[in-house]
Amino acid sequence: MSSRYSAVGAHQRDLRTQLFSGPQGIKTPPSRTTSPYDPTPTGTSAKHNEAFLSTLESQNNDEMDQMGQKVAMLKTLGQKMGVEINKSLQLNDEITNSFEKGKVTLKNTFNKMVVMSQRAGITWRMWLTVFVIVFVWFFWIWLF
Repeated sequence: MSSRYSAVGAHQRDLRTQLFSGPQGIKTPPSRTTSPYDPTPTGTSAKHNEAFLSTLESQNNDEMDQMGQKVAMLKTLGQKMGVEINKSLQLNDEITNSFEKGKVTLKNTFNKMVVMSQRAGITWRMWLTVFVIVFVWFFWIWLF
């Protein structure tokens, strides 16, 4: 059972509703901050309003500069990620080429071994059987 259905959860909901209630328990919406575009109250000078608007504009400029810096950081991060992705793709291609070369080398070696066993008069299956017997013997000795 979740705790939101218990009595403790109901008590917490009551505390949250009390957050926006008035002095007599009457719920009032939270007050909003003033906007520079609201009509100026009487008794406020135009000079004060102009100073307020200039501080808002300077804050806006500061925030725009910070956003520009963050965008530049994201751009450099994206470029660095692109470089790393290209490096990993090149490494992947090199590994693939190495495996292809190894595959060809093993195939050639196996074919040469088959030709050698045919010339010797013993089939490659017999050689494989001998190697398996020797391997099992060494493994048996190693275990006990």
